[in-house]
Amino acid sequence: MACAGAAVVALWGCAAALGAAATEGAPGRLVVSDAGELLRNGQPCRAVGVNYFDAFIRRLHDPRDTSYREGFAELGRRGIPFVRFAACGFWPSDMALYLHDREAYFRLMDDVVRAAEEHGVGLIPSLFWYSACVPDLVGEPRGEWGNPQSKTVAFMRQYTSALVSRYVDSPAIWAWEFGNEYNLCVDLPNAAEHRPWIVPDRGTPDTRSEADDMRHDMLVSALREFGRVVRVHDATRPITSGNSLPRPSAHHQRIQLSWTRDTPAEFMDNLTAANPAPVDLVSIHLYPHARERRFDRPKTTYDELLTPSMDACRSAGKALFVGEFGAQDDDEHGGRDRARREGLALLSALDLARVPLAALWVFDFPHQDSFINVTASNHRSYLLDAVEHANRRIRLDATGLHRTRLAAGGFSAVLLDNEANSDRSGNGLNPLDHSSYPGESLFRHDMVGLNFEHVFTGAAADKGRAMFTPRRDACTLIRHGDASASLHWPGAGSAWGLDCEMAYAFAAEDAIDLVFRAVPGEETAGKHYLVMMWASYMNHTRERMIHFYGVDGDTEGWQSFGEPAPHGFETGAVRCRGAAPLPFEPGAEALNLTAHPTKAFTLPFFYGLVDGDGDIETGDDTMAYVMMFDCEEPIRFALWNYTQNAAGEPDPHSPAWDWQFVIQQPEPGKTYRYRARILYRPFTTAETLKQAYLDWRSALE
Repeated sequence: MACAGAAVVALWGCAAALGAAATEGAPGRLVVSDAGELLRNGQPCRAVGVNYFDAFIRRLHDPRDTSYREGFAELGRRGIPFVRFAACGFWPSDMALYLHDREAYFRLMDDVVRAAEEHGVGLIPSLFWYSACVPDLVGEPRGEWGNPQSKTVAFMRQYTSALVSRYVDSPAIWAWEFGNEYNLCVDLPNAAEHRPWIVPDRGTPDTRSEADDMRHDMLVSALREFGRVVRVHDATRPITSGNSLPRPSAHHQRIQLSWTRDTPAEFMDNLTAANPAPVDLVSIHLYPHARERRFDRPKTTYDELLTPSMDACRSAGKALFVGEFGAQDDDEHGGRDRARREGLALLSALDLARVPLAALWVFDFPHQDSFINVTASNHRSYLLDAVEHANRRIRLDATGLHRTRLAAGGFSAVLLDNEANSDRSGNGLNPLDHSSYPGESLFRHDMVGLNFEHVFTGAAADKGRAMFTPRRDACTLIRHGDASASLHWPGAGSAWGLDCEMAYAFAAEDAIDLVFRAVPGEETAGKHYLVMMWASYMNHTRERMIHFYGVDGDTEGWQSFGEPAPHGFETGAVRCRGAAPLPFEPGAEALNLTAHPTKAFTLPFFYGLVDGDGDIETGDDTMAYVMMFDCEEPIRFALWNYTQNAAGEPDPHSPAWDWQFVIQQPEPGKTYRYRARILYRPFTTAETLKQAYLDWRSALE
């Protein structure tokens, strides 16, 4: 993503409290252990940051521009722990001040470093961002990066020594980076079409030639020389290349200058080969397009790229740095809705892979405002929120108390309590993936699924605590094994005095079993009923509606709910046939109490249709998402559609498919329970799903 006049940003969170760490000096420095672990103060460290590409360049272009101070203040307030930035000029002309008044040049950078220190934000300076800048500056072709005796490498040594020795004692420095995406320039079969830009008024030559083409060995030589100079002045901090993800054919380009696709093993080999010692922090950049046409498949998942990257790093005794990630949201790249899904899916994938460091592209870079720039006030500010909360979850993750990963059969998921998932609607599963379509979560990455959400009584006096109390009450996560866990809401201190537990068990290739129990306390004595409600915020459905077997007036058969209605579409609840409506007092919270007047189910299960691969344009991937229950009258189905798309309308592909459990005349101290099953499988017919429900229900008896 980063290129001439363009730049990219990275994000991830650290397990340590970074604001404090920024003042700790040398003991707080990052190091990569011999085993390839990224450590801070001797403890494993993970963090998500952002690219602040021109934090220094803006000052270089205009010495009066100190807007980076406000930028670092904003990042510090959010607990975003570090930035990656260009610690140089982009064009040769940008380096004029360095050539003529080096001390004045560094005084400008001093203020950038000082601002980061003051706000507890770490720095990963990239010393030679654009691959042609230094060669052009000294009057050599770009290929001279591979010549240790060249003027290009001599300048690199001199500049690296000056910069590293000046800032080696700054507590803000996290790592040292060589440059940006040099590996994408090497071994190109069509190199003549991709030589560096020619912009003479910015200091480039008037022509380019084969001497500007780069090969793998040239990059390796430059990285080794850079690392040696860094180690003269800093013996411990990580050194990173700044490389992007290897091209899909990088290995074959290297050995035969061809576009033949690499295997996963060749991908891993190239990744480590392009990050030679003393580089110990392997750099990749990850965007949605990186999944296309790799490993001889039309499309791979983020996990299928991150897992071999992590494995290759471990084998080489190095750590992984996703120096850029993000998704463009202009129309050419699918628009804002797609970019939001991809950006949050990337964050989720980085988290699941336990990538040590990652950085979002890009913070406060107006040049890219039309498609990817993120600020605290533009429409992409949700990404700053997401990075802030990702770092918070990483800190909580270090305790091992607030979330757990579960996997069995075809499913894998993360179960979170209210504290760990407070910014994404609280307790439940985020994400939930199935092997049918790896990496495509059933639930939205910015929300949650199987979320215990509300408790209603129909009493006006309870209006203030009817909404969202199960999301706010303390709950405890209990792991029972690799495939099962539970969430427990103690009655003491809860808003309703309810002692509740939901148990999750990954039971089969396509099934998850749920068991819920509730014990009302004295607080509920005298209530006519309790209605407990769960929500699942779906990620990419084929349609908004749910389907069930029941009645609509006098007509019995398959029914749909969520159909178009005079003022939009159907929302609310569907009760069991024969179940009485739930009365409520004037002034009570009745949002989820009113049931449809004519529609009712006769079998307690419903299904909805999911777009398996997340691409609504494909039609051969329709999956059935089925919710089954072991009781009739206590259960009610519900559907809502609060999630809005970029147009500000309810997103028809992200409905909330919900259900309710009703306890009539609750008795304090009595245990109430129900069992449920989630089924996820390719959709064939409604009758097939009906039989699956009947088989499950029969097996319970």
